[in-house]
Amino acid sequence: MQKEKYLRNFAVLLTFIFVATLSFLSFSYYKTFKIATTTSIYDSGFLDFVIPAFKKKNNMKLAFISVGSGQAVKIFKNGDADGIIIHERSFLDELEKTKLINGYSAFVSNYFILVGPKDKKDLFKKVKSVQEAFALIRKNNFKFVSRADNSATYIRELEIWKLAKVQPNFGGYIKSGQGMGMSLNLANEKGAFILTDEATFYKMKDKLDSLDVVYQNSKEQVLTNIYYFAYSPKKVQLSKFAAYLKSKEFKNLVSSFNQKFFKKEIYRVVK
Repeated sequence: MQKEKYLRNFAVLLTFIFVATLSFLSFSYYKTFKIATTTSIYDSGFLDFVIPAFKKKNNMKLAFISVGSGQAVKIFKNGDADGIIIHERSFLDELEKTKLINGYSAFVSNYFILVGPKDKKDLFKKVKSVQEAFALIRKNNFKFVSRADNSATYIRELEIWKLAKVQPNFGGYIKSGQGMGMSLNLANEKGAFILTDEATFYKMKDKLDSLDVVYQNSKEQVLTNIYYFAYSPKKVQLSKFAAYLKSKEFKNLVSSFNQKFFKKEIYRVVK
């Protein structure tokens, strides 16, 4: 009887050790790295689509912190992120100059587009440039939602106002202080115009019932939108992720994402 009790207790102990070991291995198997990322590429669902294949192949887990590009840089500078995905090159040049990164690489691109109320779309039929479209909005005091969050999208918006030679200081100018998805929802609610990346807009389009594309032109340099990845020199493991973003497997996933969600090419692989 005593022997049987001893064997039972020993079996329980072995089971506990086995489960604890499995839990530890499961926890330590995947090394987690934090990536500060712009909201536009995150809100489109792109990262959630392409990351699982990388995680499975490399035994690494990436945790994303979705904020505007300016805030992403602050998080990275503070050491609260190991890598960064943004679409404002000047921020990356600054990080490289201060040796917080050893360089950066472009991996996908899309375009900025101007969207706005469907009932005002016809007013923009003869517009020949995005700055002309912005000037028309300003002239008519139409509602315009600005992210106003030091994001790459906001910086590009300010650049276009400058090209239009007008100041965004009119009554219809609304500052959201939010990410791309939230700002699009606000524009939809207010019946306002907004500058957005095409991927986030088309991913959310079914829920944005009052908005449509009013101006787009892939030939205008100011509307080109390129995403870059960089990482801390102290986190050399992330070189695997940089290599993955240039791989054939990644390229195929980009094509699959475009086909599944857009039925056309939205994200374009940067060679």
